[in-house]
Amino acid sequence: MATKRKAVTDAEKKSKKVFGETDLKWNLIWKRIGEELKAGIPPVMALLSDTLEGREKIAAFDIDGTIIKTKSGRKFATGPADWLFWDKSVPKKLKEYDENGYRIVFFTNQAGVEKGNTKIEDLMVKFEKIVESIDCPVFVFVSTGTNHYRKPCTTIWDFFTAKCNGNQTINKEDSFFIGDAAGRPKNWAPGKSKDFSASDRMFAANIGITFKTPEEFFLGHKACRQFEWGSYDPSNIVENANAMETYHKEEQEIVVMVGPPASGKSTFSRRNFKDHNYVIVNRDTLGTADKCLKAAEEAIKKKKSVVSDNTNPSKHARADYLKLAKKYKLPIRCILIDTDIKLAKHLNIVRMNQTEGKIRRIPDVGYNVFKKNYEEPHISEGFTDVLKVPIQLKFETDRDRQLFQQWT
Repeated sequence: MATKRKAVTDAEKKSKKVFGETDLKWNLIWKRIGEELKAGIPPVMALLSDTLEGREKIAAFDIDGTIIKTKSGRKFATGPADWLFWDKSVPKKLKEYDENGYRIVFFTNQAGVEKGNTKIEDLMVKFEKIVESIDCPVFVFVSTGTNHYRKPCTTIWDFFTAKCNGNQTINKEDSFFIGDAAGRPKNWAPGKSKDFSASDRMFAANIGITFKTPEEFFLGHKACRQFEWGSYDPSNIVENANAMETYHKEEQEIVVMVGPPASGKSTFSRRNFKDHNYVIVNRDTLGTADKCLKAAEEAIKKKKSVVSDNTNPSKHARADYLKLAKKYKLPIRCILIDTDIKLAKHLNIVRMNQTEGKIRRIPDVGYNVFKKNYEEPHISEGFTDVLKVPIQLKFETDRDRQLFQQWT
């Protein structure tokens, strides 16, 4: 008796040929971009063509909630076939823009890939089917994790314009980005939910191109004037490093830094203490609190001063350094870097972007733990002095300044 063969799904077929040629026209192929986040997962997967001409006008779009919605009505797709166009006008309008000389490009965040909730193969099947249904060349850039390629950071846009557009200069005045993450509040229209973020609006603002929502672009609705950025406004702070005081001392001492993650403690320590008789200890390089304490005591024995460059939120976290100061009869200062949590979170993303992902962003849980454990340092703990220092912002390069001024 003949054995019945199991039907092979589109996803199973695609899993055998993950990157490379597709069945699409226009020589569209899948490519990996960047160093792998984990085994088999690049930070960006891109559908593009090496043979299509560059274009100066770009019509860019988010995908979920903008180009498509779920067929099932659920918030998240149940599989690669669970989609339909956001509106019946979508494919026709995109094709018209292509015919009018625009390059159609999709930019989408899909962090579920890195988390293991979404399969690369499923996304490829779905996005190829979308492009096929539109029936015009579309470039697709998929950020697969929480990294410097993720919107609203412009890294992936910069990659596209530099490497994938035939060296054609972009006309930003005629280019635009359409997305549903617009920062609109609950009931921005009757019965409408609050947007989950303003990341699409930020992405367009960071690039310097026009932004519209899908309602405005596809349906002709008036622009919604109700929105919130939901993030730190980088224009709220100015460079102030020229007013820096002198914080190092000639005599041997211990300095305990306090502040939330990415609040500027390490930069402050490096600029004020590194070139003097200080040894800076922190868990980022040494790994554990015990190793930091051991390194600090070894430095003290060598007549060096010590800086504890950790978050040190609680009395308990600071107590070991106070004991060390008492043991070696040394003065001990506490320096609290007075940085707003929203600004620290902004700097967290800026640092990731500056290092091109080499330093990963600190998850929000890190800030929640700091806030939960925080006890404001006081001289009564045994400190010789407690200084509250506002963040001292100094941009070492124009690129650093530009990255700081982007919405995150």
